[in-house]
Amino acid sequence: MKKIQLVGENDKEKVRKYFIDYLLELSQFDPTIKFDKNKKPIYKWFDCYWEDKDRYPFLLSENNQFAGLALVRELEPKHFEIAEFYVLPKFRGKNNATMFAAEIINLFGGEFSFSTRLENLRAVKFWDKFVLNFPKHSSQISESYKEWSITTENLVDFE
Repeated sequence: MKKIQLVGENDKEKVRKYFIDYLLELSQFDPTIKFDKNKKPIYKWFDCYWEDKDRYPFLLSENNQFAGLALVRELEPKHFEIAEFYVLPKFRGKNNATMFAAEIINLFGGEFSFSTRLENLRAVKFWDKFVLNFPKHSSQISESYKEWSITTENLVDFE
């Protein structure tokens, strides 16, 4: 059974462990990720997702196993950004990422934006395909990133 939920303070450190794995994977595409003296990636915004009222940490589980995470922030009323999005490798390819992203969007509605580095071909392919499910979508490419934007007022069913 797949389930999405907000991450409470009690599970923050458990999620941090997986978030570090995510950043390590992402670092092969993103030279801006810095590391501390213990070779752990640095991400100064992680704790803010439990402190700021406009940030939302989510976790995806499948059969009570941690399967992924997403960090969402509200940029302005009804405009959200999926700032970080990760599905563990063993849960990829089972429609989990699509379901996870769709559920997050269904929770909020409105406008969503997300981006990835151009070098991260798997992520670019995923988001390119994902946005096709929304009549109101756009994308743009900058020097290093591809960015997408979608607008939805209706629930999306990806079953």
